[in-house]
Amino acid sequence: MFALLVRLLHPFTPPIATARNYSVRKFRGDMIAGLTVAVVEVPQAMAYAMIAGVPPQYGLYTSIIQGFFGALFASNEHLSSGATNTQSLLIAATVIHLVPNGEPMMYLQLVIALTMIKGIIQLIFAAARMGNLIRYVSRSVIVGFSAGAGVLIAAGQIPNLLGLARDQLGERVAPGVIGDVLRVIPHFHEASPYALMIGVGTLFLILMIRSISRLAPGPLLGVVCAGACVAIAGWGPDVLPLVGELPKGLPEVFVAPWNISYRQAEAMLGGAFALALLGMIETVAIGKSIGAHTGTAVSPNQEFFAQGLANVLGAFCQNIPGSASFTRSALNHQAGGITRFAGVYSAIAVAVIYLTCGSLAWYIPLAALAGVLFVIAYSLIDWRYMLRVRRVSQGDAAVCMVTFFAAITLPLHYAIYVGVFLNIALYMQQSSRLRMAEMVRSPAGPFVEQPLQEKHGQRTVLFLQMEGDLFFGVADELRDRLTRIRKDSSRVVIFRLKRTHSIDSTVLQVMEEFTKRMNETGRHVILCGVRDELMEVIGHYGLDKLIGEDNVFPTTYGVFASAQKALDRAKVLIGGSIDASDIADHDDLEYWAYEI
Repeated sequence: MFALLVRLLHPFTPPIATARNYSVRKFRGDMIAGLTVAVVEVPQAMAYAMIAGVPPQYGLYTSIIQGFFGALFASNEHLSSGATNTQSLLIAATVIHLVPNGEPMMYLQLVIALTMIKGIIQLIFAAARMGNLIRYVSRSVIVGFSAGAGVLIAAGQIPNLLGLARDQLGERVAPGVIGDVLRVIPHFHEASPYALMIGVGTLFLILMIRSISRLAPGPLLGVVCAGACVAIAGWGPDVLPLVGELPKGLPEVFVAPWNISYRQAEAMLGGAFALALLGMIETVAIGKSIGAHTGTAVSPNQEFFAQGLANVLGAFCQNIPGSASFTRSALNHQAGGITRFAGVYSAIAVAVIYLTCGSLAWYIPLAALAGVLFVIAYSLIDWRYMLRVRRVSQGDAAVCMVTFFAAITLPLHYAIYVGVFLNIALYMQQSSRLRMAEMVRSPAGPFVEQPLQEKHGQRTVLFLQMEGDLFFGVADELRDRLTRIRKDSSRVVIFRLKRTHSIDSTVLQVMEEFTKRMNETGRHVILCGVRDELMEVIGHYGLDKLIGEDNVFPTTYGVFASAQKALDRAKVLIGGSIDASDIADHDDLEYWAYEI
């Protein structure tokens, strides 16, 4: 009972462990980093709320609540959580079709409920210890999806850059970039030159500041300058769209986030699952990237718990779904953040800025936030990786590009599923190749490997090396190969399993059939280099008894010691000595394995 309680409470222990060794030096570094991240996060959070289709304050609410709890319980102490670009884009793609009449309050309720559903899914994943499954999603999927998201964000901000209000645009007639472009084209003549000037000016100012210092809060300065221009010029909403006055005070807490129907919740389930999966993939990738510099590890299961808890609690405080941000997490590390409390201080600083300066948001033009998002959208496209992977692996390049095109043409939550499916298909294709080589004696050493030939001559003993995962995907190829081997004149076939990682029942059945046919003709099968876990599986299946326990040799510490024992046993079975010609020919030896 005590052990169970300890296990249940373990995910809540990270802040306690950090607080034990906290010092004034760490507090100073964390405070500076937290304030630095906060001034960047404020305009980002407002911009991301726009992408999600909700008022700007809800992005700030998310940065405050999820930023606080996400930092407390994350496994990597530099992660900064809150509203993010890809999450916000996926939110809009999930909810927009459920509100046909465009009712703002219904849309907002669905978004908040989506936060709850996503958080529950992540907590279930954490309880089921499913974090390690994230490692089967390659970087190619993330790069392709992020690039597609960057294009979608840029396309979606064209109306704000041109000063076009939402009610001016028609209904979306197609998903993805095509739908965004078709909505805007008929309204180009209605564009506001003031909005275009503000948006382009903000964009260039951010780029200029970024070229001077990566730590400088370019987005914040750009938005402040744009707001100052609006205030000095006396422009109002009739000249160009503005953010408008934000409500005073922090969000209400303990507001029930489930005021939706079962049908609506069911319709959002696929999007919530995609949000949970994408959020975790990004969080783990960010943690590993920062951990490479800090030497810290990332626990996917702990991250599932931290993000799940932050989203569930955030749903009661009117949050939109959020996750870790690469930009803010990297800035946290670069600005000198030492512990997880830097993220806590950042969340508190965002709350203070919102409470003290929220009334000034009235002057912020939406075109300025569009300029911020154009910079963010471009940073999501990893051109270097996309060019490099094309030269290295055609399979990874295909996964990356198909995911990219799926993101810009299909409903967005489908794109992440397409990428993950292609990733798994590529892995299955690569792992389903049967790797089998012939072991031959060599004057330079005990054995080398050469391609397994279709005809083996008059060899008495055939010595084979098998490696990789022997699972049902290779069973048919293995059966065909062993059938051809059985038709040869070899009296003993030795299988070396030293490099075999696993073996399943389908492959064991193939081995069983081969052994029976060999035994029926007075010939023999020997296994050597069998590791303990494989020995247990083979024993449970009963293959060791069919082969003969004297013909199964576990792996040993000596180099080829188990192989030599197998050859000695083969000599006994054939009743004589074994020379090199009995095992293999020496002609044209090659040091590479044959792949079927």
